[in-house]
Amino acid sequence: MSTPQPEANSTAQAKANEMPAAKSADGEAGEKADAGTSSPEDDSIHIYATIAFVVIIILIGVPMWWKTTEVYRVSLPYAEIQALSDAPIKTAFRLGLYCKSPERRDIMAFELRKKFEHNFAFELELLELSLDPEKVAAVKTPAMLEAELLKRYPASVGDFMLIEWNKLDDDVLVTTERTAFISESATSLKTYQVLSSWILQEYKLKAILGSRDVQQTTKGRQLRLNSAPLQPQYEVLITVLNPRPDLQKVHWNPRAAAENYISPFLNELAGITNFTIKTQWIYQVGIDGPGVQPKQVPDSSKLGRHYALGEDSLPHIITSLEKKLGTQITDHPCIHFVVYVAPCSQAPLKIYHKDGQRASPNSGKVEAFTSAKWGGIMFASPAEATCVRYMEEEQFSDVYLHAQDIMPVLLYQLRKIFDLENNAPLLDTALVPCDRIEPRVWEVDTFLRTNTIYLVHSATTTLQSLIQLLGGIEYIVINDEVGAAIQNAYRKVVEAKRRLTEGTLQQAALLAREAYTSAERAFFDPSLLALLYFPNEQKYAIYIPLFLPIMIPVVFSFNTIVKYIRKRRAVDAASQPKPKEE
Repeated sequence: MSTPQPEANSTAQAKANEMPAAKSADGEAGEKADAGTSSPEDDSIHIYATIAFVVIIILIGVPMWWKTTEVYRVSLPYAEIQALSDAPIKTAFRLGLYCKSPERRDIMAFELRKKFEHNFAFELELLELSLDPEKVAAVKTPAMLEAELLKRYPASVGDFMLIEWNKLDDDVLVTTERTAFISESATSLKTYQVLSSWILQEYKLKAILGSRDVQQTTKGRQLRLNSAPLQPQYEVLITVLNPRPDLQKVHWNPRAAAENYISPFLNELAGITNFTIKTQWIYQVGIDGPGVQPKQVPDSSKLGRHYALGEDSLPHIITSLEKKLGTQITDHPCIHFVVYVAPCSQAPLKIYHKDGQRASPNSGKVEAFTSAKWGGIMFASPAEATCVRYMEEEQFSDVYLHAQDIMPVLLYQLRKIFDLENNAPLLDTALVPCDRIEPRVWEVDTFLRTNTIYLVHSATTTLQSLIQLLGGIEYIVINDEVGAAIQNAYRKVVEAKRRLTEGTLQQAALLAREAYTSAERAFFDPSLLALLYFPNEQKYAIYIPLFLPIMIPVVFSFNTIVKYIRKRRAVDAASQPKPKEE
């Protein structure tokens, strides 16, 4: 019996041949599917690159940009500097008191302590002095008593001594040293007035420290400073003007006069400020100009006339001369002393007030006026015989100037400029005439004390203003040099105030000058203006357009990273084996 096996075999073979073809089609479809979707390894590489980009931009790029564009500012003691004004400037004042009677000495000491008890600037340290009875019996003159007391109780800078002497015409007689004689009838009130007005000059300190008492008046005179604020460095320039060298030759040695008169005077004031003295000659420069027209006035002299300068014209003289004195080459303030030698055709020159009266009634050889912030001008006229001879013959003249005529006037002008000649008159009180070139010793102490307090106060206000400015404007650069100057000024102010309370005036003056110089140097340092007109708003306006295109992809990359993390967590959760059910 036969069966259809060949047909069946052919059918199976056909099916077998069709299977590879199907598998080939499925492989091509799988390859196409793989080509359309990335592998997990590729996704990881893409994410890691994105994370690296974000890390570099945010953790490295942004801090680097912030650091390189930030304003460099040295740390400063802001709170400490602002607290400087909390403690007032106090100065120790050591006062010695000698009276023949111990009872009177005790009463005077008690009353003086009470008057200084609430003083705004001074802490009184009163020392009751005494001498051996043998030495007192041997004393015959006030000078001998003064010498004995100073020998036993030496007076240092800033100290003062009251000595009772029974034979005085006045209640108080102030000497040229650090002493004053008081009579047996002198009261503590009179003594305190002398100490307050002359020795300590409290009215100046009230003006410096801005006390409310500055608005008060004493004898119709407002309490104020009569001189310009002290500077750490000055140049003193003595100029001799010869307007007509073709008609006269001036014989004088201003350098020798400066060394013999000006240097000794200024050396006494060098404890708190420095001076440089210079001299020069200028020719063919006169005082004629707008607003300056000397008028001829008849008189009874051999010349029959003199020339009058109104006081209204004096400022115009300073203005016209200042441009020709050549002081623009120095950075330090300059004190001018101009000696104008008028030719005989314009001599003698006299200064008149607005009311038509002579400014200087005595007929001296030199007329002068002073400007507190500038200096002084002296009009030196030739001798009358020289001008008479010139008027008769009109020949070349030799004019001789003498230091004893000019230098006392110049020294007086120096005293006015530095406010040493400012003693308000007090009833039954007198000053011993100063018979030397240098200022009185106690005047130097007063000058030193007053200006030390001024420099400390000025340095404090400068530092506080600067700190307030730097704290309010954050984009001002504070470099190391400015920071060191501020720190140094702060330390010197603190040390100077401590020295003042201890009574060491010379050391306090040196510290105050250094503090003032450092504070001014820091305040006017040009580096503070480096970014003053480039605030943070302007910086952001410039840099945001540059960084915004870079930061947008970074922000969007966070979304990609979040999606990848979520997908990875889902895959990990699906790949975990499920627990078997029992």
